[in-house]
Amino acid sequence: MTVVRCSQKNGLWCLFLLGFAIHYVETYRHPGESLFLPDERTSLDDCHLRFYQFNGYGGGGIGGFPATQFEFAHMGAIGWIQPGNDKILWQCGGSLIWDNFVLTAAHCVVDSRNAPPDVVRFGDLDIFSTIGDEFAQQLKIVEIIRHPSHRFASHYHDVALLRLEKGVRINEAVIPACLWLNTEVPFKRIHATGWGNVGFVGNQSPVLLKMELDPISYEECSKVYNNVSTRKLKHGLVDHHICAFHADADTCEGDSGGPLQVKLMHNMRQTPFIIGVTSFGLICGTSTPGVYTRVASYHQWIIDTMRKRGADVDENTYNSTTCVHRHIKYREFYDGVVAYREGNGSVGLNYFNYMFSTRNGVPSGLAKLGWSEGNGISDCAGVIVDEDTVLTVADCAESNGILVERIVHPKIVNISKVYIHPRYKKGTSYNNIAVLKLDSLLDIRVANPRCIWVDRDLPFRDAQVTGVGRADLIEALYAGYNFTIDPAYVYLTLRNILRNSSSCMVGDRAMSKVQHGIAQEHVCAGYDLYIVPEMCSLVRGAAIERYMEREERLYTFTLALSQFGKDCGFGDHMIATRLASHVEWLNSILLPKYRDFGSKLQFVDPDLEEQDRCEVDSDMPGRCVRLSECLHYWQHEAHSGKVVFCSSSKVICCPNALLERNASITEKTELERCPQIVHNLKPFDRNGSLVQIGFDAKDWYDFRCIGSIITAQLILTTASCFRNEVPLVVQLTRNKTIVPIEAIIVHKGYNATDQSNDLAIIKLSEPLIWSSHLFPICLWTNQSHTPVIMRLIELTKFRNVEKLDHEEYDAKVANGNTFSTRFMMPQYNTDCQRVHPFRLQSSQLCARDPLNGNTCARSGDALQADGIDGIFYLVGLAQPSVVCGSQKYITLTRISRQLNWIKQSLDADYWDF
Repeated sequence: MTVVRCSQKNGLWCLFLLGFAIHYVETYRHPGESLFLPDERTSLDDCHLRFYQFNGYGGGGIGGFPATQFEFAHMGAIGWIQPGNDKILWQCGGSLIWDNFVLTAAHCVVDSRNAPPDVVRFGDLDIFSTIGDEFAQQLKIVEIIRHPSHRFASHYHDVALLRLEKGVRINEAVIPACLWLNTEVPFKRIHATGWGNVGFVGNQSPVLLKMELDPISYEECSKVYNNVSTRKLKHGLVDHHICAFHADADTCEGDSGGPLQVKLMHNMRQTPFIIGVTSFGLICGTSTPGVYTRVASYHQWIIDTMRKRGADVDENTYNSTTCVHRHIKYREFYDGVVAYREGNGSVGLNYFNYMFSTRNGVPSGLAKLGWSEGNGISDCAGVIVDEDTVLTVADCAESNGILVERIVHPKIVNISKVYIHPRYKKGTSYNNIAVLKLDSLLDIRVANPRCIWVDRDLPFRDAQVTGVGRADLIEALYAGYNFTIDPAYVYLTLRNILRNSSSCMVGDRAMSKVQHGIAQEHVCAGYDLYIVPEMCSLVRGAAIERYMEREERLYTFTLALSQFGKDCGFGDHMIATRLASHVEWLNSILLPKYRDFGSKLQFVDPDLEEQDRCEVDSDMPGRCVRLSECLHYWQHEAHSGKVVFCSSSKVICCPNALLERNASITEKTELERCPQIVHNLKPFDRNGSLVQIGFDAKDWYDFRCIGSIITAQLILTTASCFRNEVPLVVQLTRNKTIVPIEAIIVHKGYNATDQSNDLAIIKLSEPLIWSSHLFPICLWTNQSHTPVIMRLIELTKFRNVEKLDHEEYDAKVANGNTFSTRFMMPQYNTDCQRVHPFRLQSSQLCARDPLNGNTCARSGDALQADGIDGIFYLVGLAQPSVVCGSQKYITLTRISRQLNWIKQSLDADYWDF
């Protein structure tokens, strides 16, 4: 233990500097902050944590799916120009139904100040940024025509037209919609669109969202709203109302005035028809339907109003056939024949209704295999599952006695080791699998590793297969298309049907490979129809894969590795190696410290509720309590599998013995009382637990690193912050208060070379007084798991910092007085060890920035996590990066492994020297 006493600097004892600074940190909670990564890798089923899609989206989203460019080319945002600053508030939506007329709700013709809207913006998905502005058209509103029977005091006749200063330029991004003129709505699924609030009391979406809705009957909807006491609905619902329901109770409807619509297919295109105008609904999250103004009821009024103002319209204008043909060349292609859409509006079409789609270049996640000249197999590939690992079939791992030597895509990398399944016999289909280890790392942002499906069951009937074929046989043909000969071979993706062994048909030539029959380790896929030769040839070793949602994010899971199959499984079906059948063998190679954890499972019992009796196991009775009441047990037992959740992951079966012991404990240390202390204080922002550590710089203090307050008198930081100097003061976040340092303790095991045990504790000359602006940070005590999403709090944040040494970096942040925050994600130490110059200890943690390729940190930067109990936890303290701007990860001192050393500092005798 190294102890240094610090003197008080003259005249600055408890000095309050002038000015008031609040370093507010956005408290938005990322969906990934409820997830935890094991500190050691024990399973291959961790892809959704290890390669967590920070910016990805899952199937449900939080308020709908983001719309694609040109998908709702009639959608307009209605805005109010604010006096004095020209800022535009977008507060309603509308639908372009003629080149200069917009259909909206009557209640949208004034805002809360009783001011009318000024402009409408079309063709822009993201109205809060410059993204997509090249497609945008913004026009002034020159006339507002509200339905004559509408009254603001009611929810009836809620429809209006806006006349624009001129006609829009009609193109793929901005096209008028058609009107559904039948009072009957026969569709089972319809859509609302808008930039409105997302989720229960949510924020306005930055991008246009589409929400799938279920229409409900007038009678069913009336049961809800006729019982609602509201002066705006005195007569209940009437026939010009339409009701639609979203199954997700936390999802709001579209923008006020925006469309309720359906897309109808024709000529391999599709045209949107406006069914209703968004009018009103009960509060989001109450599982009640939204109410829309039925457009069919106002068809004649719309036609008459537009015609009186010069529009060349009549009663036949919105006849369905007439309308869809009006701008047909600009309409988007029907979803059933579209394989992909590009941001610039181009589409890829599938003649076989989603069966085939061509790829631009080599598919993501595919590794092309290579040999030296004159050797090798031309149709072999593999699946990238890690930065240094490729899976392939054993058939592709060796050619003419020569093992595969390298991958040639996504970049050329030599193969350092080839593992072929020990029971594989050449020429057969059994145990046909190999692992290729690379001698340098791939960039996961480019390589896009695939997840491994470890469950033997396949709970779906189709999956994606990779092949190659002639471009002029794959590309779909449609009316007006100029066909050209293109003999080039391209990669393609095929949606193939999965089959069981009884329906699997293998060609005669391939029967020798499966002479013992189709086994559990095989996956069979294919169609009972035939295609033209050269249309699709299977890529051996490539993935049979499927997009799957895990933790509200989409991941590509590899189910199997393609072995053989004529024409990609058309006619004669294809055979692949099921990965789940070889998990134990893969574990022995891919997991650094593999042990059999198969019997250690966690269960969720849906029949148990909070306060119910439960059993952790047969000899451990317990009670269902909130996870925060049994957090210590979960943190220490989750890795062992002795965990039972009651109804959800927020309620846990806590052993009675632990509950009784917790109830009997009345004396807790200040560290253990931290969650309750912070909860009672109701912190203003997370930076209230941080200080800046000051060193003597003659006429000023050099505040060069961060400290984290853990008790009223103790500050936790890194030893590397000191650099053989003695800090004199700390500066609090609130009011820049200066507090002298009484003493410091440096961890006796600190090694400046490998940065192990990089920890120090500062003792202040007097205790701090807690408030909502000044409070302790609680310590993360879980010694088996680390949060997947965390925040790194830095003294300052610089962009484009490249190749700076410590002195240059410090020069940029001298006297920095603000904190910045960025998200971080943990990595396994074994991942970072591949390129780390020294052996990483279990007391160290490595992490990466999910939004940037390179990561940099300075001594003492605080890695914090938001606990499920709403408390901020200190997970790690950053160690100095060797070269900023070139590292892909940072290392930190792992707090959970230093708890015993930290707790010693609570003893007053520890400081008595």
